[in-house]
Formats: sequence, structure tokens, C-alpha cells
Amino acid sequence: MKAVIFDMDGVLIDSEPLWKKSGMLILNHYGVPITYDEMLKMIGIPVSGMIDRACQLYNKNDLDKSKIEKDFFNKGVELILTEKPLMDGVVECLELLVKKDIKIGIASASPLPFLLKIVEQCGIADYFDYISSAADMPYNKPHPMVYLNAAEKLNVSPKECLGIEDSKIGMISVKAASMKCVVIPNKIEYDYSYWDASDWKIKKLQELENII
Repeated sequence: MKAVIFDMDGVLIDSEPLWKKSGMLILNHYGVPITYDEMLKMIGIPVSGMIDRACQLYNKNDLDKSKIEKDFFNKGVELILTEKPLMDGVVECLELLVKKDIKIGIASASPLPFLLKIVEQCGIADYFDYISSAADMPYNKPHPMVYLNAAEKLNVSPKECLGIEDSKIGMISVKAASMKCVVIPNKIEYDYSYWDASDWKIKKLQELENII
């Protein structure tokens, strides 16, 4: 294993609840009465996809979705940068990879400026050799492009990479890139059978030590 490539949301930072809270607040503001529990069912889906689903669910397809997306994203960033919700064990895990001389990357659906800002705010920016964002790529997850881009920039073969994800969509992206995949599902989805497509399923990041 020459490189480990992390998803951001739900793996390095516990941001999923904050994104869902942001979505609920903004969509409610625009007259879409979606609940927090309904938002939680959209784990792993990009902001634009969550807005589309919410508008379809409540027959609000005439709304200005681009405006909602901008407000949704800005509110989510505000909440995340305020709370800096770094997952337990992240620093210890990154330190372990450095000691083993394993390259470290990020492959995320989020825009690059946000990714750079959050790793800086959380004090972990110096650990990463490359950060890959699918936001400006032709295809987002579950397409493998963002992971293949990370491997190319890290100068390693995809087969020498380990991708770490918390969502089904992310897992598909990693496997489609011909990489080994570790999944860290949330408690609600942990026992779902589709995780069998991954190479390893763990409950917390600290367990990665047993794999690498």
C-alpha cells in the first residue's frame, strides 16, 4: 500500500449532521418542509442532488435551485468551520501513515476552497500530499474520476491505493477506480449487505491500524 486516500465528509470530519441541518434550514426557508430525518437518508449525495430530491419529494421543482444550492453550501460551510468537527482518531491515523511513509490524499465531492479551508482550520493541512475535488470535474462520485485523479497526482497506481469512505456512493467510486476500499458506515447503515462490496468494514478510524 503506497497511498491512502480519504473521503472528507463523514470520514475525516463529522460533517454529515451539519450538512443535513444546513439543508433542512435552507430548504425550509424556501418553503420545502423537509425534515432532518429525511435529510439524513441522503448520506453521500452531493448538495445539488439533495436539493433535487427534496424538491421532487415536496413537488417544489419550480424553485431557483441554483440559489438554494448556494445558500445551502454557504450555511453548511459556516456550521462546519464554526464547529470544526474533526473525527476521533484522525490525527493519530495521519501520524501513523506518515511514520509508515504512506502518501496521504483526499478525494471529495466538495469544492476545493472548502476542502483547503477545513483542513487548515482543523490543523491537519500539512499531512496531505494532494487534495482532489470532484466539484470541477466532468463526473462526480460514484464515478471513479476523483479517485483516479488523486492517484495520478500522488504518482501511484490505483491498485496501490486504499480509499476510505462512509457512503455507498463513495464505496462504488473507490471500487470503480480499482482501489482497495475501507468503509466506515454510520450506525444506521452498518449492517446493510451492500457493504460486502468493500474490502474491509470498520466501526472507527482507529481500526485502520489493523489493515495498513
